[in-house]
Amino acid sequence: MKKIVLLSTIFVLFVGINFSYAGEDDLVKLLTNDLGITSEQAMGGAGALFNYAKEGLSSEDFDKVSDAVPDMEGYLDAVPSLGGSSTGLLGKATESLVGMPAVTAAFDKLGLSQDMVGMFTPLLVKYVDEKGGEAVSGLLTKVFSK
Repeated sequence: MKKIVLLSTIFVLFVGINFSYAGEDDLVKLLTNDLGITSEQAMGGAGALFNYAKEGLSSEDFDKVSDAVPDMEGYLDAVPSLGGSSTGLLGKATESLVGMPAVTAAFDKLGLSQDMVGMFTPLLVKYVDEKGGEAVSGLLTKVFSK
């Protein structure tokens, strides 16, 4: 009886450990391990860059990128709000940021330096290449090199 209880406990702990790691996807793990950042920074930074790609690609091409990235909506939703609570001129200006200024503002809000943008992009391209192939990663490379 004690063996059964012990084995059951070990099994539950093992399954629990596996499920706790299952919540964090491969891209977040790649970014946090390679860049030494938090999961929140990884999600938000990747989301800001994916949003930049979304702005620069046709909807058909972005769908290809999105298909290669599990939980693309989660990344896009993780981009921090740039509007702030201010209703002054600065608050209104940051709400309308697009392109690379929006990316750098999002990185700043996440506590990431602008230099980190250049560290994120090759990792995102590599990840998309592994998941979606060279043609799809080439779409990101084209957008990120503008």
